[in-house]
Amino acid sequence: MDRPSRAHLAIGALVAVGALVLTTGPLYRVRSWWAFDDPLAADVAVLAVQVTLGALGVVALVSGARRRRVDRRIAVVAAVLIGWMMVGSVWSADASTTLRESAMVGVTLLAGAGAAVAVGERLLVMSSWVGVHVGLAWSAVQIIRVQPGTQDLSGDWTGVYFNRNSFALVAAFGILLSLVVAAQLWGQPRRGLVVTVLAAAVLADLWLIRGSGSVTPLVALVVGVAVAALAVAGRRRVGRQGRWPVDAGAVSALVGVGVVAVASVAWLTRGTWLTALGRNTTLTGRTLIWEVSVDWAWRRPMRGQGYLGAWADDDFRADQLAVRGEVLDSSHNSFVEIFLGTGLPGLVLFAALIALVWVAAGRRALTGHTVAAVWPLAALVFVIVEHLAETLWVGGQLTVALLGVIAVVSTTSEPMPDTAERVEQTTADTGEPTPGGADTAVHRDTGDPGVDHDGAEIVRGELRN
Repeated sequence: MDRPSRAHLAIGALVAVGALVLTTGPLYRVRSWWAFDDPLAADVAVLAVQVTLGALGVVALVSGARRRRVDRRIAVVAAVLIGWMMVGSVWSADASTTLRESAMVGVTLLAGAGAAVAVGERLLVMSSWVGVHVGLAWSAVQIIRVQPGTQDLSGDWTGVYFNRNSFALVAAFGILLSLVVAAQLWGQPRRGLVVTVLAAAVLADLWLIRGSGSVTPLVALVVGVAVAALAVAGRRRVGRQGRWPVDAGAVSALVGVGVVAVASVAWLTRGTWLTALGRNTTLTGRTLIWEVSVDWAWRRPMRGQGYLGAWADDDFRADQLAVRGEVLDSSHNSFVEIFLGTGLPGLVLFAALIALVWVAAGRRALTGHTVAAVWPLAALVFVIVEHLAETLWVGGQLTVALLGVIAVVSTTSEPMPDTAERVEQTTADTGEPTPGGADTAVHRDTGDPGVDHDGAEIVRGELRN
């Protein structure tokens, strides 16, 4: 296995810093050490850091051969969605918040996509692992020292993330990254020490999640890993060489429809199974917030209330207070929040964005030849489940950047190397990628097409050992 160059390692270090920043908590914690704007999401210094990451992402996207890995359909849908969100500032009750958050969501998507283009997947995942665990290690030290602000009023751990759910989300994502790194090292020599470190990190992350008292991130992690495992199991049954000669993308789309159907049934019967599990049928009051938000969304179904703008409307806040007894600052569900803020057009665009990324990640998972090839699908499922329980479609949020990462890496059937560039072949007539073009390798040292960084021959877009 070739070692990454110094330039790649430097970019990897920058990716690690970006991952740390986009977990939000550490950035906010450092910024709170001196006078800051309230809320911190609108602080000039915070926005400057996040915009810088987005600008670096743009630089990566417009330079280098890997920029062609960005799926045009996904890019167009994302751009139209962000544009529609920004237009909502015209009629929003809080135009500045709508405009700022809409623009910052776009900036964060660019930061994630740019990181995925700038480095190979192994280095991308390792760098992200380091960045995420710096914040978690900081939190662990502060919790052990019983520092102020590391627990909420109920005694649940929040670390440096101000909120127990955000804290647990980062810890659960840290576990997912550890599993991905282990999968990438599968079969590699001298991996014992690294595996030991990863195992210790997983145990520590589980300890932090337990202390947070938050269940949703752990559920999201389990569901993501389970779906990835099913994809690996299904590889022998789909595709040109499988028992069922059907397109992997079509299978992914069909499975997606099935997942939506199962989720719908689970939602309609939630009273029964949540009671059986001893859980609150309102999901700790979330469904009450959703009911009010959906009711207000239907008052302007074709344009919405302006993204995150309704929370500045006194009548809307009064309805939330009457139903739940308190007013929060979000709907605690990204899909509901988008429907409330952008109406049916925005909700359809967001669903289309998720669907396109789902199909791409599913196709890669079903056609890949390594365990590591399924990680974008596992990460996507993790993100979707989290979106169902929290409003995470906001600027500077790790889950938004992660969607940008997944959208890029899912366009190849195998992990991209760190030391070799793969370029898409195009036809002279159409300029479109040829079948398997995304898997055609050009090694920097030899310039020999058809050989990847591990020496495997690539024929018609497939790896043959």
